[in-house]
Amino acid sequence: MAQFRYAALCLAALCAGGCGSSDEPGTTGTGGAGGAGGAGSTSSTSAASTSQSSSGAGGDGQGGTGGGAATTTVVVNEISAKGSDWIELGNVGPGSADLGGLGLCDSDDSGQCNTADALRFPEGTQLAPGAYLLVLGDQAPEDGPGPHTTCLPDGGPSSCFYATWKVSASRGETVYLISANDQVLAQFEYPMEAAADGQTWGRLPDLTGEGAATAPTPGAKNEAP
Repeated sequence: MAQFRYAALCLAALCAGGCGSSDEPGTTGTGGAGGAGGAGSTSSTSAASTSQSSSGAGGDGQGGTGGGAATTTVVVNEISAKGSDWIELGNVGPGSADLGGLGLCDSDDSGQCNTADALRFPEGTQLAPGAYLLVLGDQAPEDGPGPHTTCLPDGGPSSCFYATWKVSASRGETVYLISANDQVLAQFEYPMEAAADGQTWGRLPDLTGEGAATAPTPGAKNEAP
């Protein structure tokens, strides 16, 4: 009996130090709930990120107001609407810009981008920082977007792209650069009768300024008339 009491006392002392603690339902349950909560939190965050990413890439044009909005360093830099019809894009930089899949369009009767007739740049079209890209307007649809080597006859870049539309000097229009899902990335307004014969409408200072009458400089830095 004395030996039994001694064994019982030893067992009680051991249990006081944490006997069976690893199997307590409360502890396991709390740890399990915490683990499940952590996994659930990760899953929710992942789902939210996926949702935000989808909204930015969606085709409904609403991505421009969300956190996932597409951006570009390319601007519509100069427009010729009298005489030769052309639009010049420029890359502010500092890095190269990928134009593949992006579109260029004029405005429809409501002032919005005429996406149906937009010029779509082929995949692989790149624009180096500080470089310019020339688009000729009022070209035949069957010629395709290009790039083409038949460009302006009186100077300018040796490579260009073709658009089927042209900017109306008498009505005034806005030229839009849009993403692959038609989100507006950049725009430049050509006001009604903005430039005189022999002039263009471009950004002054070049690439960063507001619109002003400019001397025609396709593929080069904008200059005052």
